[in-house]
Amino acid sequence: MVDLNEPIHVVSYDPAWAQMGHELIRDLSRQLVWASPDVEHIGSTSVPGLDAKPVIDVQVGCASAHIPAVVEAIQGLGCEPLGPAGVPGREYLRRRSAHPANVHVMERNGQLWKDNLLFRDFLIARPDLARRYARTKYEAADRASTLLAYSALKSHTIAEITTAARQAG
Repeated sequence: MVDLNEPIHVVSYDPAWAQMGHELIRDLSRQLVWASPDVEHIGSTSVPGLDAKPVIDVQVGCASAHIPAVVEAIQGLGCEPLGPAGVPGREYLRRRSAHPANVHVMERNGQLWKDNLLFRDFLIARPDLARRYARTKYEAADRASTLLAYSALKSHTIAEITTAARQAG
């Protein structure tokens, strides 16, 4: 099994991330046309102006019954499967080539699907919170140079922003 805990770094926002996300959505949609998936660019690279790890995150929503076959098909795009990777209800795949990406496969319109979109859309609508989140990301990256520790250090801020988004919603 491949180690999930990889080195990370946060960089300044790159406007090319939007196009890279669009291209990955296109490629996944073509590869998975038989599953009628919904594919969305999520995570920090989907928020204009937000500094992030230079890795494009997308989520693929499909019927629960299709998830195993979808995961298998995504491997054809050079992604390695890592199972739920600590997040129940998600299958996580990653690609570390010229355009690094994370693909999160889950039930379409399930709570995880909705929360990821809510978080993204709330940060887009609230640049003040996006700036706060960016500070949290840099602080976490300064204290931890690997994914699992970095993720743990910023989890409280993510939970606070998600709660605020639900209350506003």
